[in-house]
Amino acid sequence: MAFELFPGLSQDFTQLLNDADNYNVTIKVGENSNVKEFHAHSNILRVRSPYFKNAFSQNREVMKKNNIFNFVKPNISPSVFEIIIKYMYTGILDFREKTDTDILGLLVASDELLTQELITFVQNYLIENHAEWLRNNFVKVLHAIIQFESCKQLQNYCLESICTDPKPFFNSPEFPTLETNILLGLLKRDDLLMDEIDLWNNLIKWGIAQNSELNGKNVTNLNCWNKEDFLTLKNTLSPFILHIRYFNISSKDFHSKIWPFKAVLPEALFEDIVSFYFSGIQPEKNKLPPRIANLPVDSIIIKPEHAAILANWTQRQNVSTKIPKDKYNFNLMYRGSRDGFDINVMRDKCNGQGACILVIKVKENGAIIGGYNPFGWNYYNNNDYYYNRNYHWNNTTESFIFSLDDGNDLKKVKISRVVNQNCAIYESNYTNTNLNFGNSDLVINGDSGTCNQSYYESNILDINYFSIEEMEIFRFYQS
Repeated sequence: MAFELFPGLSQDFTQLLNDADNYNVTIKVGENSNVKEFHAHSNILRVRSPYFKNAFSQNREVMKKNNIFNFVKPNISPSVFEIIIKYMYTGILDFREKTDTDILGLLVASDELLTQELITFVQNYLIENHAEWLRNNFVKVLHAIIQFESCKQLQNYCLESICTDPKPFFNSPEFPTLETNILLGLLKRDDLLMDEIDLWNNLIKWGIAQNSELNGKNVTNLNCWNKEDFLTLKNTLSPFILHIRYFNISSKDFHSKIWPFKAVLPEALFEDIVSFYFSGIQPEKNKLPPRIANLPVDSIIIKPEHAAILANWTQRQNVSTKIPKDKYNFNLMYRGSRDGFDINVMRDKCNGQGACILVIKVKENGAIIGGYNPFGWNYYNNNDYYYNRNYHWNNTTESFIFSLDDGNDLKKVKISRVVNQNCAIYESNYTNTNLNFGNSDLVINGDSGTCNQSYYESNILDINYFSIEEMEIFRFYQS
């Protein structure tokens, strides 16, 4: 029988590291005033790091003085190397009193020193424990790791997170400093969930930031721009121009946002776009397909990213703007500003249409709320063979109500699932009957509503009574 007594071994090697008896390696790390020298043993470094193994081999020359091997690593900070050298001697990673920047630096240094175990661990650690810090520092993180093949896991996490919720990234103060290859890679992605005109606006912002002579130029009044200014911007944006999906931009946005910068576009592309909008002529080239991340929804309240979240919620998935693997459709059946806010009109438009998603914009605070009815609303006359009563409760575990906050921050969305399945959806065959989720959790009556937690998990609104600025009801189905 074999016993593994690793704690004692680790403790002994810690003592060896601290005392550094008979060391034959010095490693000077850091630069400027932040420099520190570490002492180590070549045999330990050799077995713990392929980098050092190669360095000590006969095929690699290392600076040696007085039988001491000397390494200089100005690109690794003392704080980071403290983690690495302790790990090499003891197998212990001590992140106490270390910043997120130190841990990112550890990942970069681990790639250089070829310590695959550290590379894998640190990527998982950052993703699982520091997701918020990553979201707030995507530019910094990507700049640090984008060139390393070994860091694909963290690269993909960052890029997919940006594609899922791109607005905070593109609106961040660091966005104008983004490296060309990273921005180009994002624009090429089909899963970038952002309106194409917003991508164009941000591309213009980024292009201006790359040229000091354009800083301060007014993009809303181009009369102050000269020919050289447009040429400078055109040269900067040349690698990106063909990756904007112009034919998915409305003619209104094209006219107001892109036409003024027509000097930046290749002449043939501009003519194709104009022909498309004015004459409906489909271009033979330069037309990219819509980004697959966009789940089409005919709405003046929600956007495709919200539709994707709602579709995923119906499948009991977490908050995600990734399109579900099955194709879902949002078919607009009712819109208040178009059809009126009469409750009987709402009922008639939805009667017998199947599963429905209700979306409301609240007049008082601009919040977007709503609910999912997996049955849809079905009303029958009193002689119908199926119903012998004028009201009933629909029994289901699948219905939910929700809040999308004001629609601008996907981190503030909230779902409230039914907890009393016997009282999920209330229906009545009487006219003028409210649309009712639960006993009172979300009740709609014409152009007003109430919201009081009862049979669902929690409140979705911080006011009990509200007025409706706009309301839409969609038939939701899989195709």
